[in-house]
Amino acid sequence: MAAGATTTESSTEIGHGRYLGEDLIFVISQPRSGSTLLQRMLAGHSWIQTSAETWLMLHPVYGLRRRGITTDYRAPWAVCAITEFLDQYANGRETYLDGIRAFAQTVYGTAMARGGRRRFLDKTPRYTMIVPELIELFPAARFILLLRNPLAVLSSELKTYVRGDWKTLANFAPDLVDAPARIVAANERFADRVLQVRYEELVQRPEEELKRICRYLDLPWEPGLEDYSQTPAPKGMANDPVGIHRHARPSTDSLETWRALGQNEQTRHFALAYLDSVGDGVLSKMGYDPQALKDAITAEVVTTGARGVFPWSIAIRPSSAWSLRDKITASYYEGAAERGPLAGSFTVAGMLLKRLGNGLKRLLGFYEAPSSESVRPGSKAKRDDA
Repeated sequence: MAAGATTTESSTEIGHGRYLGEDLIFVISQPRSGSTLLQRMLAGHSWIQTSAETWLMLHPVYGLRRRGITTDYRAPWAVCAITEFLDQYANGRETYLDGIRAFAQTVYGTAMARGGRRRFLDKTPRYTMIVPELIELFPAARFILLLRNPLAVLSSELKTYVRGDWKTLANFAPDLVDAPARIVAANERFADRVLQVRYEELVQRPEEELKRICRYLDLPWEPGLEDYSQTPAPKGMANDPVGIHRHARPSTDSLETWRALGQNEQTRHFALAYLDSVGDGVLSKMGYDPQALKDAITAEVVTTGARGVFPWSIAIRPSSAWSLRDKITASYYEGAAERGPLAGSFTVAGMLLKRLGNGLKRLLGFYEAPSSESVRPGSKAKRDDA
């Protein structure tokens, strides 16, 4: 009985006074939505330590997910084993969450201590995938949901990262297609816990918005945060490589550049298809008029060509998921985009001939007797024994 009582008391002591993220700030947003700008301005506050994107919480949170993670050791098996252990020998899932909290307290705490700051701001766009878990883990943390016109996000992604290589667009599908709905869901579910900030308002009224943000974060107001000219860029590769270096304070220069998507046949197709992918309901809940966005894109004078467009439905999916028809379409476009329709047809023919050749090689290889070099010593005896 005494031993059992001791175990219960120890568990209670561990749970009491546990770390709940009271010194953490999470910025949740799509990439290219002004998160680096917001981070840079807030980093000028004497209380705040930050870094480039940490991605710190993704691995621990995904450790309890049965889907969405691929590992050499087979993640679904690991989840079963972890869950069994937690249920049989610990206090269930909550023990694992306390372990993540202790991990976060150590890592974030070390960064704050080294910088002599009281709060840590983590700006990792892929945290849109784990917002509910983050709020469960850190009920005392602050969460800023940063929104921007999705077409402005798409325009920036195309210019900054994709750069005409449409096959790479699939790398950003979670950020473009899935993130808006997740942010909207988080705002609806946790409205009393989060602060919604709109990029357009931030750059037009930076001081007013920053004061509102500081009130939510329970930070004393420090004038001049909107001027980040003397605030060093966070260390790390995941920084804005383009926009933020052009100015020393918020600028409205990029507010309307997304309209140029409608001036080109290819980008107009992407823009309209993207709006359909996000959905009118999500766009409206984000505060943007779906029809007004579509009208603005189609109102532009479009530059057309006889080469056609690379379909959004193909570009937004990884090439490993393409059907043969998708591959033919992509091959045709790649050839046609450079040298015209005839070249596109030749590119398709070359791709099909290559596939046929590889198929014949595999077929002939199946019937071809193995060479002496390909047969290991003793292998024939093993087959005979079998």
